[in-house]
Amino acid sequence: MKIKRIYRLGTLALLAAAFSACSFLDTDPQIIPDEGYYNSEKKLIYGLAGVYGVLNSEALYGHYYSLQIANADDLCYFNNYNNGESRPDRYNHSAGTTVIYDAWSKLYEGIKNANRYIEAVEKTNIDPEELSVDIGLYIAEARFLRAYYHFLLAQAWGDVPLRVKATTSPNPNDVQMAATPQEQILKWCADEIEATIPDLYETVENTPSRVSQTVAQGILARVYLFMAGETVKEIEGLSKKEMYNRAAYWANQVIISNKHDLNDSYEEVFINMIRDQYDTQYHESMWEAEFLGDRTSATNWTNGRIGDLIGLRSQSGLTNYSEWACNYSYGYYNGSYTLWQLYWTEDRTADEASDATKITDVRQEWNLPGYNFRGLNNQKITYKNKEGVSVTRYLKQAQSMYKTPWLYNNGFATPDIEGLDQTIADAFDPADLVYDPTIMCAIRNAGKWRRETVYEKQMSAKSLYTTINFPILRYADVLLMYAEAINEYAGAPDDQAKEAIRKIRRRAGIKTDESQLSDYRSFRDLVRNERGRELAFEGLRKWDLIRWGIFVEKMHNAGTNAPTENKYHNVSYTNYLAANYANVAARHIYLPIPTKELAVNHALKQNSLW
Repeated sequence: MKIKRIYRLGTLALLAAAFSACSFLDTDPQIIPDEGYYNSEKKLIYGLAGVYGVLNSEALYGHYYSLQIANADDLCYFNNYNNGESRPDRYNHSAGTTVIYDAWSKLYEGIKNANRYIEAVEKTNIDPEELSVDIGLYIAEARFLRAYYHFLLAQAWGDVPLRVKATTSPNPNDVQMAATPQEQILKWCADEIEATIPDLYETVENTPSRVSQTVAQGILARVYLFMAGETVKEIEGLSKKEMYNRAAYWANQVIISNKHDLNDSYEEVFINMIRDQYDTQYHESMWEAEFLGDRTSATNWTNGRIGDLIGLRSQSGLTNYSEWACNYSYGYYNGSYTLWQLYWTEDRTADEASDATKITDVRQEWNLPGYNFRGLNNQKITYKNKEGVSVTRYLKQAQSMYKTPWLYNNGFATPDIEGLDQTIADAFDPADLVYDPTIMCAIRNAGKWRRETVYEKQMSAKSLYTTINFPILRYADVLLMYAEAINEYAGAPDDQAKEAIRKIRRRAGIKTDESQLSDYRSFRDLVRNERGRELAFEGLRKWDLIRWGIFVEKMHNAGTNAPTENKYHNVSYTNYLAANYANVAARHIYLPIPTKELAVNHALKQNSLW
């Protein structure tokens, strides 16, 4: 492993990008200097940082887009039942919701920066002998990012303005631009990304911080899959079947490159992101939004709240932070009962299901652990031990310093309870316990982005911003995209698609019922469920449900899918989930065009149903 390095493209440029203006046309021009500036490789990299930099903003992968907009799906929900705000993850948002405007304007800031950079670099007279790579690489990266930002806009908002030329702020005529139909935007994105592939890095040495050929190929597969979806209109001369064919082709290009593989350990994929390290062995994490610091100083800045807002809850009145086993986290997002069932009910073979105390899927154990770090202290507990004898014991555990198991009526969700004080009279002994791994399974924190200090650098104080990266593309997703696309194109899975699914499931430690690989319908259902199990909390599920044409249905089902037994859930959480998901309607397939944008761009019209 190696620590993240300068290929994050210039800390100072990212800092400049963090302080954005109110309009995407008014961003500080120092981020992307004009023609004549790019006379050295250092300056080329510095300028490119302004194009990449928006990925690392709080408005995009640091928080607003990655969590509030993209991560509220049938498997993940916002759990703060005391919160009454207008939020996309509560589906009570409007065109005036700040989060939606900030994400919109940040994406167009990235597009504006890309346009200015491309035009300036194309005019530079720099001597090619002074460069370590062809200047076309820098232009290709900027073009790719410009297309990717347009893809995110079209995916979330539908019809949006297509901006491929640098604007000349504050010229008001540059603001006025009507929306281009979604299907045309997506087709342009696909063509543009494909055109950049020959000029991008062939190696994966600089990934996951920069875009390589295989990253572009994987994202291109994602674009074509979305284009083939139920909500996108037909494109003349390009059938849905052909789009599935192209998605399969580009995913396969990644596979046959042999530059990526699955990490033997599912957990380590995310531990690497928490540790602030690159995986240079497997390169499973192909592209990440990177976060550099914790805001303890102006030179240690970050916009990332991954692990803080989504992670294992770790809060306490104690302030001896250096002793905590998990850094401070609100833990505002839980895995739903629907996600639990994907692991526990939908995917256990008969022999696996026969042992009600054993979790077989390592992804379930990592993503929905039986503990967080709320803290227990001097708690009295009465229970029956393994001999069936009723005993009364005491738990003494310093708050937020050790794992806190989920409890119900003196039952524990995990047998591994560390940090208990065994010196007190009648101390609890975990060895006495027959534990139940299903306790509170419907309200567990999203464990994928935990801030346990065994992985994350120890903080000396409460820190709301983290260095934890967020994955944009993983090789596991590429395998799943290939499997889905070839099944949709051919009407049945081929041998490579079947093996892709087996490979992912072998890594998870679970068996595969071969009958699920035998026909189109069974394989389609298996792939869809496998995407949920593998990619939960990574901001992809919502768009999957939308392109499959089942978004509203699945969201309503998740809202009403409450366990019947009290040991599985807490009514406050599940009622809040149900109320939020009851808000979901057909109009939520697209976000509303922000009110502020409509106020300045009179050529735009609000999305239907908003």
